[in-house]
Amino acid sequence: MSQSPFIFEANTQNFAQVLQHSHQLPVLVDFWADWCQPCQTLMPLLAKLADEYQGAFVLVKVNADDNQELVAQFGVRSLPTVKLFKQGEVVDEFTGVLPEEEIRRFIDKHRTRQTEPYRQQALVMQEQGDLVGAVDLMSQVIQHEPDFHEAGLELASMLLAQGELDQAEARLQAVPEEEATAAQRKQLMADLKMARLQEQASGEDSGELEQKLADNPNDLATMLELAKLRVAQGDAEAGLALYLAVMQQDATFAEGAGRQRLLDTFELLGGANPLVKKYRIKMFSLLY
Repeated sequence: MSQSPFIFEANTQNFAQVLQHSHQLPVLVDFWADWCQPCQTLMPLLAKLADEYQGAFVLVKVNADDNQELVAQFGVRSLPTVKLFKQGEVVDEFTGVLPEEEIRRFIDKHRTRQTEPYRQQALVMQEQGDLVGAVDLMSQVIQHEPDFHEAGLELASMLLAQGELDQAEARLQAVPEEEATAAQRKQLMADLKMARLQEQASGEDSGELEQKLADNPNDLATMLELAKLRVAQGDAEAGLALYLAVMQQDATFAEGAGRQRLLDTFELLGGANPLVKKYRIKMFSLLY
């Protein structure tokens, strides 16, 4: 039996009792065997992390040879297999020996954070309209736990809503790529680009561009400028229609700017926006 208060050995008889810990904090169950060389490599690494994390999770060791009933119950097919339990249920797992940094990320996705109550409070404050207070509190969360990347992404979104574009971008860039889904990062980057467009267009009058285009309907450069302004001012469909018109009149103008800016705007709007589907079909009809 390990001397660490964060590491337990379990068997078929006491497993359910040991698993009760998972109702308070994550429980990492390591299925291993004496003959398994990778198990001998992984086990001390998990033990080291259990002691280092000081109760943020519990490590439970199960000898697979001696506990075939548990092996069958949880569908263990190779060793080592590590399953993570929360609320008595398996929520994640991995097999084999992973690098230490990958195991840390695996644990960090599920571990109980000391600052979690404050993160939740910041989110409530944001919902209630207290954006300044929410940003301040979430910033303190990140200050105390710099690797709390989920909170980092939420802080980036709050800063964006506050109009602090440089700070929002810096916070987003501080989150490692592997700690955010591609969709999360893509959406935040699109929101940031849109906010910068809107900032550039703030107070800009479209009247002069409209007059230039009225005087010369074939002025494709002006058409591109007006399209960009329309998108920035919130009239995305008018902008898309102008980009499409450029592409229709001369698909090669400015190195295919009409098509490229259509694609850029699709990315800004997001795939779920009905305008994206509508104008993607129109664009393809010109291409093919």
